[in-house]
Amino acid sequence: MEIVTYPAVFTPRDGQILVDFPDLPEAFTQGKTMAEAMEFARLGLAITLNDKLGHFEAAPAASPLAEVAAAHPGATVQEVRVDLDQY
Repeated sequence: MEIVTYPAVFTPRDGQILVDFPDLPEAFTQGKTMAEAMEFARLGLAITLNDKLGHFEAAPAASPLAEVAAAHPGATVQEVRVDLDQY
């Protein structure tokens, strides 16, 4: 079991909730609801990290949640946690 946690920024825009990972910009996604956005965020995070690890790239260190929240005032910032072995 390899559980990882990264902060994500959830921003409502045009009827969608956009999800960005400051530490992994290639893992961006979106959803129509917060629940859907979180599920897609988990999937995007897992796929991105598994791809990096599969190509023998190091996963970046996760930024502190408070630091990411301070850099994105007005947005919802939450940790996204996944077990990479499940994806």
